[in-house]
Amino acid sequence: MARVLGSAEDNDEDLTVRLQDPRVFGVFAESLLPDQGLAEDVRVAVVERAFDLLPLPATEGEVILVQERSPPGLLSLAAFLAERGGFTVLHAMHLVYAIFLDRSLLDKVTRTTRAAVLGRVLRLAEATDRLRLLYAALHLGSVPEPEAHDELRHVLRSRALRDSFKHALAAIISSADGGVGALMRLAQEEGLLPVELSDSEAPGVLANIPRMPPRLSPVGRRWLDRHGGRRRKRESG
Repeated sequence: MARVLGSAEDNDEDLTVRLQDPRVFGVFAESLLPDQGLAEDVRVAVVERAFDLLPLPATEGEVILVQERSPPGLLSLAAFLAERGGFTVLHAMHLVYAIFLDRSLLDKVTRTTRAAVLGRVLRLAEATDRLRLLYAALHLGSVPEPEAHDELRHVLRSRALRDSFKHALAAIISSADGGVGALMRLAQEEGLLPVELSDSEAPGVLANIPRMPPRLSPVGRRWLDRHGGRRRKRESG
């Protein structure tokens, strides 16, 4: 803990208080991940506690006001749980809220780790399409453009994902406004932005809603051109 906190002067009471801080406990939890001397169920329990400390809105209409409370290695913690089959929709919700407030969290893990977490969130059976779309958009709008291009192609080719989800994602990616309008509405429905907000140029929107990289738009349009006709035919039938 002295290494995690940068100080050896905290007594037991100080440590108890500081470990209630999501960032402090999250860094502590991440430091234990490679410790093979600890039983795996102990490490899982510590990681679960790190997620439990993260804030979520109490009601659907409530907007999170706490910023920058997430540990920098949050995606590493998520990947640890996913590898052990312990990643749930609640963890996915925490990731969406945390990354919405601080997209630099994606930069603080390796490409392999963030790609693995993206895949796990998108394949999570209990997750809503709204949650999947928000996470995918936050990911694609934050990582380097060549990486986003590769990830989008992989997602649209995946047989594990429904065409209805791919259609919605492709529509966001290829929209004229870079997906801002659709993502703003999704964020409002998820309690990330005030429902009364209507200005796409508002500071909260500019700061938190990513613009999709231009290189992704043709990929989305091509998918819609190839699959849109079949989808309309199924719906009309």
